Amino acid sequence: MHNNIYVDTNIVIDMCDNTRDMHENSFAHITKYMEQEACELFINSDTLANVFYILSNRSTLNTSEVLDKMYFVSDIFTLVPIESEDVLKALDLCSDSTKHYKDYEDALQYICAKKIDADLIVTNDKKFVSLNIEICSTMS
Repeated sequence: MHNNIYVDTNIVIDMCDNTRDMHENSFAHITKYMEQEACELFINSDTLANVFYILSNRSTLNTSEVLDKMYFVSDIFTLVPIESEDVLKALDLCSDSTKHYKDYEDALQYICAKKIDADLIVTNDKKFVSLNIEICSTMS
């Protein structure tokens, strides 16, 4: 059983925008984790900003509906604050000669998951790299 589950931004957007292809799968998947008593769901503080921007500019939701979604997200997820050292660690991952991380946002997500000792990262990003945390998708 997974206790600390880190959720990637793409899953949160899927959950909030019912016009997206993965809306139902993502919502059902996260709801399953919400029902587990010993499970805590995490996102980073940057995810809220990104979700607000995307829902406000790329969805059919009006401002009131976007705000409702943001409060919903704030209620079900614990926010992981992003600090200067997290930014530097993500940049280091991107500049590492092994080139595991080419996407800064993914590297930052991974650093935040490490920060909270995540057992699992939920993402639909097929290129997401996790060096030592299990990954699952809501696509199945």
